[in-house]
Amino acid sequence: MSRVATLNGSSTKMAADLTDAMPEMAVVCPLCRGRLDASAAELRCRSCHARYGYEGGFPDLILGGRFDDADDEARTTYEEQTTAHLATHYLIPQLRRELSGIVRPRVLSLGCGCGADLDLLVDAGFDVFGIDCGNRSRVWPRRRHRDRFFLANGKHVPFEDAFFDAVYCGCVFPHVGVDGDSTIVRPDYWEERLRIAREIGRVLRPGGCAIVSSPNRRCPIDIFHGRTPDHPYPRFNPPSSRFLLSAGDYRALFAAANCGDAALLPVAGYWGFLRMKQHWRGRVLAWPVETIFQVLSQPSFSLLRGSPVNPWIVMRFRRRATVQTEVA
Repeated sequence: MSRVATLNGSSTKMAADLTDAMPEMAVVCPLCRGRLDASAAELRCRSCHARYGYEGGFPDLILGGRFDDADDEARTTYEEQTTAHLATHYLIPQLRRELSGIVRPRVLSLGCGCGADLDLLVDAGFDVFGIDCGNRSRVWPRRRHRDRFFLANGKHVPFEDAFFDAVYCGCVFPHVGVDGDSTIVRPDYWEERLRIAREIGRVLRPGGCAIVSSPNRRCPIDIFHGRTPDHPYPRFNPPSSRFLLSAGDYRALFAAANCGDAALLPVAGYWGFLRMKQHWRGRVLAWPVETIFQVLSQPSFSLLRGSPVNPWIVMRFRRRATVQTEVA
């Protein structure tokens, strides 16, 4: 295997900077998990001798195909804003609660998209890395901590076993096992999603946590897909559709990935509804949803977080210390 790219001057410097940092990162070959030797020209696996190049100065370690998401500047700029809101108001406080006592927690953002959260997490004291296989990686040069980004597929995470204290995965699973960037689910969707869950379990240390989120399959409306700024109306979501996931779906996936201690987390603060609030119809729709999130985030209503009244679910799982086996 060989995927060696020609770099321009700026990209060559980025690749050289990454080469200096590689020994501390435990980055491995996504094909065989062998150690990688990095130079400014390529990365080469010591074990299977696979060769990987760079795209825009970032290591291209993608196996299993890319995600063909929309490459639109307005959409990407909006994602940068919402991701910054998420990191500031939800992700950083939640990770601090989950990882209290760890001086510099090591975190993976799987499906990091534009990567705006990584800059904020690094500034907040986290040792964070991001992987993505979509087109939004084109804006990674805007980030301050560019040596933290790797082009990679979540089905082949290029890091050593038990390397991370936490893995964060925001609205990735619904887009796995579907046709392109659509809601059409393929017959192998469950196997594809299971591969990502198992990779998350593999790179988590025992006791480490995975935080996953997406619209709730059990809720009949999906306000997070298919909308535009001019038409901020919800998408009807038949609960029988397997595009979205329920709390039970996530429990089944992560049980097979050696992760348990499942918890449905509060949702308040996760979304700022920044685009919806730019239009009066969106503000009308955002108010009841924010109210639902605030109510369900109260401990007394925690049992309803996985119910049809909740449009968005956030779940936490912990990696088990040992692999569970069935008792005859």
